[in-house]
Amino acid sequence: MPRITATGGVLAAILALVLALPARPAARAQAAPLLWLGQQGTHRVALFGTIHVPDARVLALPPAVKAAFDRADRVVTEIPLSAQSQAQMATALLLPPDQRLRAIIGEARFARLHARVRAVLASKAPEIAPLVGGMLDRLKPWAAMAQLATLDYLPDLLAGRTSLDATLYADAEKAGKAVGGLETVAEQAGTFDAFTPEEQGRLLDEALHELETPGQSATGAQLVEWYLAGDAEKLATALAGTPDDEALAKKFETEVLVKRNHRMASRVDALRREAPAETLFVAVGALHLVGPENLPQLLQVGGYAISRVQP
Repeated sequence: MPRITATGGVLAAILALVLALPARPAARAQAAPLLWLGQQGTHRVALFGTIHVPDARVLALPPAVKAAFDRADRVVTEIPLSAQSQAQMATALLLPPDQRLRAIIGEARFARLHARVRAVLASKAPEIAPLVGGMLDRLKPWAAMAQLATLDYLPDLLAGRTSLDATLYADAEKAGKAVGGLETVAEQAGTFDAFTPEEQGRLLDEALHELETPGQSATGAQLVEWYLAGDAEKLATALAGTPDDEALAKKFETEVLVKRNHRMASRVDALRREAPAETLFVAVGALHLVGPENLPQLLQVGGYAISRVQP
């Protein structure tokens, strides 16, 4: 199973490319943004691929993206990024009160997870490191895996920096644009309900194994560089390679990416029917635009004339 994580290892950080999870070098805009422009009748749509990390380089919008954003009447992200929705997502990450993660994934696997997260936090946020065991124990297995994708960005998150998606959503609200999401919180969080606890444990195993054996796959730093370069082909390799479990890899691709792409395409078309003269700006994780059965392809099949903006 391929993995890229922010802490060095694709599986966990694929979530940074496909889920709306709650600055280092000097900012520089993307050389070739992942931006597609489309039209069906009088309805115009801009599709912008994002990466869900609070990196200053990522937050620097290229001129073409800024122009598309400014033209839009409505801005939609994967889920609504209102305070209420983000609180709902935070709750959706948690197990029921009577359950604990270590009981689901086993003490040995939990110990590996705890050790990895605590080791990173010891240098980045030492005041939190002693508390992390109790915090992890309350998370659902998939949510624990997702946390691995953002550990390197913990100082940014603690400093109050937001991801690109959240920044775009807030800017749209400030500009008086209509805002919304292509999925509900329940739909996005429910993606992993298709995986049994045993399957979620195996996914977590593979993410941890990648972190424990660096150098076997692309790093999170490389992922950001590919994103900044607008390298769709390399980003798509986040789902390529030789998986340890082909059936589980295919299920991950289908449930986390392909099914959601179809749902998002359906929601975009519904917005077109509701407001056929509107200009829509869609900001979703980059893999939704470059992976299998991606959003530009699905909208084209649905009648949109659509193409990527060339630098």
